[in-house]
Amino acid sequence: MCSKLLISLPKLSAQGGVSSYWNAILPLLNQEISLKTLEVGGHGLNPFGLLLDQWRFQRALSNTPPNVAIINPSLGLNSFFRDGLFAQKLNKAKIPFIVFFHGWHHEFEQKVSQKYYRFFRNSFGHASTILVLSHEAKRTLQTWGYQGNIVVETTTLEASLIEHFSFEKKISTLHQHRPLRILFLARLIKEKGIYELLDAFRSLSQRFKNLELVIAGDGAILNELKTEYQEFKNIIWKGHVQGEAKIALFSSADIYVLPSYSEGLPISLLEAMAFGLPIITTPVGGLKTFFQEGKMGYTVEVGSAKSLQEVLEKLLHNQHRIIEMGHYNHHYAKTHLLNHSVAQRILHYINKEINPT
Repeated sequence: MCSKLLISLPKLSAQGGVSSYWNAILPLLNQEISLKTLEVGGHGLNPFGLLLDQWRFQRALSNTPPNVAIINPSLGLNSFFRDGLFAQKLNKAKIPFIVFFHGWHHEFEQKVSQKYYRFFRNSFGHASTILVLSHEAKRTLQTWGYQGNIVVETTTLEASLIEHFSFEKKISTLHQHRPLRILFLARLIKEKGIYELLDAFRSLSQRFKNLELVIAGDGAILNELKTEYQEFKNIIWKGHVQGEAKIALFSSADIYVLPSYSEGLPISLLEAMAFGLPIITTPVGGLKTFFQEGKMGYTVEVGSAKSLQEVLEKLLHNQHRIIEMGHYNHHYAKTHLLNHSVAQRILHYINKEINPT
């Protein structure tokens, strides 16, 4: 008998980490197991959107009952209760299921701890396996009384992203007479640490004449920042980039900086690793668990331009460390983060639900 898998997820055409994750994974899973996807959410102001999701999920269970299911909530108000009701339906139908918490909002975590933990136990608590992106989230699930299998997973990258990339060719250009390039690629909002990065770069530019900062991303403060730093000809503003333009930026950069105030496990950081860039970031969210200090790069204090400047200066003085960390990150990404590797891990979790012995 062919095993059947049901996956509920956000619209695959939407931007965001969850959609990107499953767009990378689904074609590979589909080669191994019969699967059906149910896209939920994205109803805007439609007051009947949540009811429509519940009706469609119940119909998917009734028409062609799956052998196993995966639901993909975020720990936030709407998703928590919508997907929690999915979990209750699966439990009632005696269908084993996996939960993958991609987003994790700490303010809502406190609300669950205070008044929604019973709903958690009666819904997601019936999952055989819960996947999360940090050890912090794992510990929280345990405090809520979950006794099943908890796995700290990663997000993923399309293997095609680096199919034409050569790390050896990249590092050969470090010895050429060209600027060292620092890359920031994220939404231009205060919480991404952009102000601290620009302050640090202002000071570094006085001592390192052969230095460039490439800012890729869009946001409400873009024009404000361009005006404030217009005299700096070594700051290059790229705006929003994607596709080949993004690949070109990663390929030509030397260091990736993302000094965020909070994060899950950002795709752009993993992409930078795949392109052999050492990382300078902050020890927040999923990065606390994932990031290997001194191997993948360095962490800095949240909100501290001084800390960022000191760490950048240390790395700029040592091209050998840039190459060493870049090589480690490139190899790590190829081994652990590309969609082929992640799909095999997800398939392993699925098979354990279908054949628990």
